[in-house]
Amino acid sequence: MAKRDANTLAKQIPDPAQDGAVKRQKKDVAQREDELDSVDDQALLAAAEEVELAASNLGSSQPESVAASSSAATPASLAPKATTILKQSTLFPSNPSSTCSQPSSYQPHSDPSTDPVHLERTTMSSKWYTLLLPEFSKPYFTTLKSFLSTQNPKTTYPPSHLIYNWSRLVPSPSHVRVVVVGQDPYHGPNQACGLSFSVAKGVPTPPSLKNIYKELAAEYPGFKAPNHGCLDGWAKQGVLLLNACLTVSAGQAGSHHGKGWEVLTKRVLKMIADDAADSGAAKEANRRAVKESKIASMFATLQDKTNSSSGEEKKKKKEKKEQGGEGQGEGQGEGQGTQNKGVVFLIWGAPAAKTLAEAGVTEKNANVLILKSPHPSPLSAHRGFLGNGHFKKANEWLKQRYGEEGMIDWSRL
Repeated sequence: MAKRDANTLAKQIPDPAQDGAVKRQKKDVAQREDELDSVDDQALLAAAEEVELAASNLGSSQPESVAASSSAATPASLAPKATTILKQSTLFPSNPSSTCSQPSSYQPHSDPSTDPVHLERTTMSSKWYTLLLPEFSKPYFTTLKSFLSTQNPKTTYPPSHLIYNWSRLVPSPSHVRVVVVGQDPYHGPNQACGLSFSVAKGVPTPPSLKNIYKELAAEYPGFKAPNHGCLDGWAKQGVLLLNACLTVSAGQAGSHHGKGWEVLTKRVLKMIADDAADSGAAKEANRRAVKESKIASMFATLQDKTNSSSGEEKKKKKEKKEQGGEGQGEGQGEGQGTQNKGVVFLIWGAPAAKTLAEAGVTEKNANVLILKSPHPSPLSAHRGFLGNGHFKKANEWLKQRYGEEGMIDWSRL
C-alpha cells in the first residue's frame, strides 16, 4: 500500500525535463496553426482578387475557369472557402460597367443570372449593341427589364431569342433602305418572330399581311403572293421591320405598351434618320436628285428606249419590273455596300405616325422619304391603304439615290 502511494505521488510531481518538452511541442503546434490561419487568409484573399480581376477582364475566360485555377493553386482543404468567395464576387463585380463594354461578337459569354443585358449582348448584332449600349443603363430600360422578368416566358411573345431578330437581319443603321413601323408583335401562339407584320413559315398568313400582298400585286401585276408570311427576304435587302413595342403577352394586344420599349425603338428610328442625314453619300445623292428635272428624266427615259439593244431585252426588263424586282437580281442586296444615301419610312396607321413623330423624324429630316397611309388591317385597308402605291414610290425614290441595285425586290420572299 505504501509502495503504491509512493508511485502515485511520483507521477503527480512534474518532471522538469519532460514538462519543458511538452511546452515546446505545444508552442510549435500553436505556431503552425497561426501559420495555417495566415495561409488561409492569404489564399482566400488571393482567390477573391483573382475572381474580381477575371470579372473586369474582358479577355478572360468564363468564371468557371477562374474557379478551376484558384482551386489548383489553393490547398484541397481550402477549396470550399474559395468557392464561397467566388460566388459572392461574381454577384457584385468590382467594375460592373466593364462587363458591357463590347459587342456580343467580341464579348465572353456571360451568366444570364447576373448580367442584366445578357440577352442584348448575345442576340443583338454587334453594331446595334454598341450603338444602343448607353440606353441599357438608363432607368427606363432597367424598369423594362424588371417588368419582363415578372412575365411568364411561355406566354410572352416572341420568344426571347427572337426579340432582337430585326437587328441581326439588318445589322446597322447604314444597312437600312426602308423602315416599316409596326405597333406590337402578333399575340397568337407561334406568330411573333421579331419582325413587324412577319410570321414564320408554316404559320397562316395574318390578314394585314394578306392586304400587303394584295397591294403589291396591284402595283406589280407580276407579283405572286407566297404561300407563307415570312418577310426575311425583305429584311435581308435592308427593309427594317420594326415594331414600336417588341414584346406582348399571349392574347393581349398592347399589353406591354408603356413599359419602356417605345423609348428604345424611337431611339432606333432617330439613329437611322440621323445616319441618313449625316452621310456624305446621302447628301450628294440628294443634290443629284434635286438637280434632275422632270424633263431631264423624261429625256433620259426616251434615250434609254431608243438605245435598247433588242425587243427581247425590253421584254425581259418589263417582266422583271412586273415582278416587283426592278433591277435587283438573285442574291443582290444582302450585305452589300453600307453607304447610306437615304431611307424610306413606310408609316401605316395613326400609331405608327405618332411613333415616328415622337422619335423626331419628320419630312424636314434630310435624305428621308416618309410615306403615310391607313393601316393594312381589314378594318382600315379599304380606307386608303389599298391603292397607296407605297412600294413603287419607295423603289423610285431609292433608284434616284442608289441606282437600280439599291431597289427592293419585293417578290424575293
